[in-house]
Amino acid sequence: MILEEARKALDRIDTQIAQLFCERLAVIDDIARSKAQTGVPIYHPEREAAVIENLLLQSDSSYEDALRALYERVFEISRERQRRLIASISQDA
Repeated sequence: MILEEARKALDRIDTQIAQLFCERLAVIDDIARSKAQTGVPIYHPEREAAVIENLLLQSDSSYEDALRALYERVFEISRERQRRLIASISQDA
């Protein structure tokens, strides 16, 4: 019974993560549009490092490696999304 309860908890958490990730991607789209207009580079390593460090300060240190790896991947996905959107905007112009 404990396994089934844990899986239900994970399902609920995964739904929340997916919803928040989609919300994050919508904000990424806004950022990409702004960068397309202003010419600001997509990659900002100092900002990414600061975000990760801030998250690590707020999190259980036993999850540090996993959290760092997760956000490095989130940033990769975000940069690629920005590249595609900016390229699309450039083609339409």
